[in-house]
Amino acid sequence: MVERYACRKCKSIVTTNKCPCGGEAVKNWQGYLIILDPERSEIAKEAKINNRGAYALRV
Repeated sequence: MVERYACRKCKSIVTTNKCPCGGEAVKNWQGYLIILDPERSEIAKEAKINNRGAYALRV
């Protein structure tokens, strides 16, 4: 099983402890949110997410 980390800065789910945005990624996170179409998603707008991908709800 692949370990997953969540970035403290952008909340993106990554597989290493460094996020491409430059933030630190940690193992301690909760919730899983997948955004497929951020332009039309009300949840993405509420969470201020502008890109497709997987995100943690709480880091």
